[in-house]
Amino acid sequence: MLEIHQISKQFGRGSAQAYAVKEVSLTLAESEVFALAGESGSGKSTLAEMIIGMRSPDEGGISWRGQPIGRQPDYWRHVQMVFQNPDRSLNPYWKVKDIIAEPLLLHKVKRTEAMKRVDELLELVQLPLSLADRSPAECSGGQKQRIAIARALAVRPTLLIADEITSALDPMTELDILQLLIGLKREYGMSILFITHRLETLPGFADRLAIMKDGRIVESGLCEEVWGSPHSTYTKRLLQACSYDFKFKGGSGAEMQVPERSTLEEVESIESI
Repeated sequence: MLEIHQISKQFGRGSAQAYAVKEVSLTLAESEVFALAGESGSGKSTLAEMIIGMRSPDEGGISWRGQPIGRQPDYWRHVQMVFQNPDRSLNPYWKVKDIIAEPLLLHKVKRTEAMKRVDELLELVQLPLSLADRSPAECSGGQKQRIAIARALAVRPTLLIADEITSALDPMTELDILQLLIGLKREYGMSILFITHRLETLPGFADRLAIMKDGRIVESGLCEEVWGSPHSTYTKRLLQACSYDFKFKGGSGAEMQVPERSTLEEVESIESI
């Protein structure tokens, strides 16, 4: 479905120039959860921004269903992104209903129809309809991320990019968001690119997993295989930093490990492995 071929992105000038992403190749299949994990600064978000079109790669290309994304004007409707910090991505001066309706109105949907769809989306992400007339400041962190998810789902995307969307949430709220994503994938058959630095949330949730370090993919494969038998020393060190709190059943039926908050942040000071 989505093919990323040898893309690279550099920032800076002259001797200060450095690669944020270097020669990355990935494929995302229909109806799968693909996890992209690594410490902060590894290039995960830059890669996502190139997929969504916020940045252009310096080298390589991105294709959607066999064609370069630049040749497909409707590509942006098929791919939507939920950002890490809803306080920066949600307009603080708008009501929740207007935030969710915005993509529909931009696609020329009549306002009356858009507002009906807003009610459907609030129910879909398990939020009360009474929230529609509130501002983001009147919502909790978990509610704001659900609002951001609802807005992304408004145009019925085929691929949802979730960029560190649970990193600021408490473990129980994080669990709820992951369960929500599993339900959406199952009901609508969409694919999810789930970006995280918390590998411990992935077993039972993600189908495949790629590990990034310094802008490169250092390991990839089925999530259970990477988790159970990692080949990269870096991946092994990340997994060793994980500690667990309790388990629950994920979308695949496998037990999912839910940790205490102090986990992979511990290894973000690793300079080289």
